[in-house]
Amino acid sequence: MLKVSPRTNVIEYLLIVSGILIFGLQHSGISALRVKNRIVDRWGKEGYANLFNITSIVGIIIPFIAMNYWDWFYFINEPILIQPMLFASGVILIIIGVTVAMMASRVISVSTVADMRTDRQAELVTGGIYSRTRHPLYLATILLLLGLAALYPFDRVIVFSIALSVYVLIGAYLEEKKLVLHYGQKYLDYRKQAGFMLPHVRSSQG
Repeated sequence: MLKVSPRTNVIEYLLIVSGILIFGLQHSGISALRVKNRIVDRWGKEGYANLFNITSIVGIIIPFIAMNYWDWFYFINEPILIQPMLFASGVILIIIGVTVAMMASRVISVSTVADMRTDRQAELVTGGIYSRTRHPLYLATILLLLGLAALYPFDRVIVFSIALSVYVLIGAYLEEKKLVLHYGQKYLDYRKQAGFMLPHVRSSQG
C-alpha cells in the first residue's frame, strides 16, 4: 500500500484553503459596491447578475477540484465505510439546509441576497424566516457544508467544508456591516428582533 506522508496531506489541505481563498477574493470583490456599481453602469443589472453567477461558479470549481475527492458514491461502492450516526446526521443537516434556503427564497431572491440588487425592495425585508434570522441563506449554506462533512467524513472534504464555512461567516459579517450602513437605525432595531443566523431564544413571558 502506498503511504502518504503528513507533509503531502498538509500540501493538499493548503491547496484546498488556497482555492477557497481565491473564491472568497473573487466573490467579495465582485460584490463590493464600488465594483458592482461600475459593472452595472456599463452592462446593466442583468449583465452584473450574469457575471456574478458565472464567476461564482468558476470560482467555486477551483477549491472543489483542489479537494481532489471523487468517491461521492462510496456508500454504494463501499458501504462498510458508512458511519451510521454521521451519515444520518449529514442527511438531516442537508435536508434542514435545503428547507431553510427554500424558506428564505420565498421571501427574497437568491440574487438579491447575493447583492445583485436586480429586484431588491427599498424596504428592509423582515418577514417570513427573516423575522427570526437575519441571514438564513448563509445559515443554509453552513448547514449544507456541515451535512457534507458528516456525510463524507474524510479529511479533504472536512477541510473543504470548514474552510468554506469560515468564509461564509466572514461574508455574513461583511454583509451585516453593509446593511447597517444602508438601513441605519432601522436595521439596528431589526437586529434586536432576529438573530444573526440562529434565531433569538424567546422566553415564554416575551
